[in-house]
Parts: sequence; C-alpha cells; structure tokens
Amino acid sequence: MQLERHPGFALFELLIVVAVISTVAVVAIALLSSQNPTKLGVAAEEVGNALRFAVNEARRTDRHILVDAKSTAGRLKVVKSDASGANLGTVNDPLTKRALDIDTAGSALSGTVSMTPRFMQGGIAYTQLLISPATQLRAFDGPAANMGALQPGSGVVLALGGNTITVTIHESTGFVAIPQ
Repeated sequence: MQLERHPGFALFELLIVVAVISTVAVVAIALLSSQNPTKLGVAAEEVGNALRFAVNEARRTDRHILVDAKSTAGRLKVVKSDASGANLGTVNDPLTKRALDIDTAGSALSGTVSMTPRFMQGGIAYTQLLISPATQLRAFDGPAANMGALQPGSGVVLALGGNTITVTIHESTGFVAIPQ
C-alpha cells in the first residue's frame, strides 16, 4: 500500500518562516523608532546657525533683530525689529532666500526634535530674544515686554528621546556654543 502525499509545509519549514518574519519585524521596529542622535546634532546646528546669524545680522545692518519662539510654538523665527521687540518683517536666510524659520519638529533633517527656548532673566525662561546693533541681548515676552538683560544659562534646549543638547548664547558677547 502506498501512502498518499498531501501538499503542504513541514513543521520545520513553518518554524523557519516564523523566525525570518520575526527577525525582519524586530529590525524594522528598531529602525522606525530609533532616536538617532544625529538628528539631535543636526537640529542643534540649525538652531546655532540661526542664533549666530541673528547676532551678526544685528551688527551688520545696525538694526534690532528678534529671535522669536513665542508666536509659533516649536519654531524659532528670526525677524527685523525695533527697541520695543515688535515684529517688523522677516529676515531671509542668505542661502535659501526664504524667511529664517527653524522648525525642528517638522524638518526633514531633524524631525521629531523638541525645542525649548530659555532666554533667561531673573531666573525665568522667556521665549524671545532681542539683539540690538551694539549686541545688547535682552529677554522679551512679546512686544514692549522687555524683561531685561540676558543672564547666564540662556539658550535653546533640544531634546530627542532621552537625549538633550543645549545651544547656549553668551549673555554679553552673543557667542553661540554647541556642545559636541
């Protein structure tokens, strides 16, 4: 008597397929949820360059420049201003010729990085920084809300997952530092 052969898979073949699918799933989940520290570094460079540009633009144009993270949460905008901290129009990025507006949460290079401005005065963190042509740095909280001279510890804190980087700005020189 001959045994009938039924088409199908052996248990061993099924175990191999399950193992391969599990491995692919683990790798895919790790890649999709990675907290790549490179993203944090790119965001820090973007913010640092914007702050440096703002300080230099105030000196070069002999005008006030406002670094504004208050009007649109999660974004850092650089705009023309006056001594009252009013928004007098955009400042264009010299490379892209577009308004200088850093969005670390939506940027293709640094997406999902959160940004918290901390322009310190009197132990309180404010979200606007006014830079005068003479490089006087002042914390602001809206037009005509001059909170006073910038204090040590000012900058922008960037976070991705459990990692953080603080881009600092010196309260009297305007020197911007990005930790490596």
